[in-house]
Amino acid sequence: MTNKILHIVGTRPQYIKLFPLWTELNTDESIAQEIYDTGQHYDKNMSEELIKEFGFQNITYGNIAGLGPEKQVPMMIENIWNKLVSFKPDYVFLYGDTNSTLAGSIACAKLEIPYGHLEAGVRTEEHVGIQEGVNRKVTDHLAKHHFCVTPLDHANISKEGLPSERNHLVGDLMYDAFHIMSERVSNVSDVKDRILVTIHRAENVDDDVRRRLIIETLVELSKTSEVILPLHPRLRTKSSAEDLALLENSQVKVIEPLKYSDVIKTLILATGVVTDSGGLPKDAAYAGVKSVVLRDDPIWKELHQLGYIHTVDDMDSMTSQSLKDYCLSVLEGQITPYRSEMSTRKIIDVVKAYLSVK
Repeated sequence: MTNKILHIVGTRPQYIKLFPLWTELNTDESIAQEIYDTGQHYDKNMSEELIKEFGFQNITYGNIAGLGPEKQVPMMIENIWNKLVSFKPDYVFLYGDTNSTLAGSIACAKLEIPYGHLEAGVRTEEHVGIQEGVNRKVTDHLAKHHFCVTPLDHANISKEGLPSERNHLVGDLMYDAFHIMSERVSNVSDVKDRILVTIHRAENVDDDVRRRLIIETLVELSKTSEVILPLHPRLRTKSSAEDLALLENSQVKVIEPLKYSDVIKTLILATGVVTDSGGLPKDAAYAGVKSVVLRDDPIWKELHQLGYIHTVDDMDSMTSQSLKDYCLSVLEGQITPYRSEMSTRKIIDVVKAYLSVK
């Protein structure tokens, strides 16, 4: 009997987490899988190359372009609902903490379709009201299975009284993706003297003062280090003409968004990362590279405690010079690559055992 599995994604990091699962499941003749992309962060330059690089097929796209979260979430729920009704999956995978994840959890729960939450149990206790924190909690509480990356995440699920038989400590799919891709780009050699920067979060990009502070800091960093800035569509759209001119007239190397393999290649050759991304600091840690995360919550608390992630707790009080000095000080020196257990097979084993007795 063939079991149908649907992956619901809406952002580039979710495609990266999906990659190892998709690759492994493609070897299983008892599984038919499809992808539903909500369109939450769809961008032609960022998405099409990634999809081609990973070999994804059978993708259906939703269209929610230009909608704010108050309209985006209900529209996604309706679109996902329609996909679930037409495809009739036996099981669904949801990834991370986005509005797409939240919408998928609600639609699945209402239709009584079981789903597994990848990266379950992550808690942003200092800022529980932020969108990601809400999305994670709702998704966890409705899930059939919780697939946790760290013992802390696993413990968080237990603390909230969720059924222990649904709670699985499996490790990190992002490590699996990094491991697969790093083997493909392992024959690289170059001077390891560059800082990779990614900026896209609304609190950094939409705020004119904070965005200018970050851009001025990158310009200062570029005077002493090679700074590579793949320009996220949100940063490009929100930046003023003056912001873009400041970057253009500096030594910052502004480029188009990178393919995942190029991200890994760049990390292997990097001295450090400056970012507000949730996923990039993980890849950096797996490459043995420290990250300055331009937010006050590290999200990945274990990596923060071990020195792979350094947060900026009071960025609004800083100048471009002090922020530059902070970045350089914490990125100085090498760190041993962080290693995690391979999680793909563990996740698939849990799901196949469940489907066999469903």
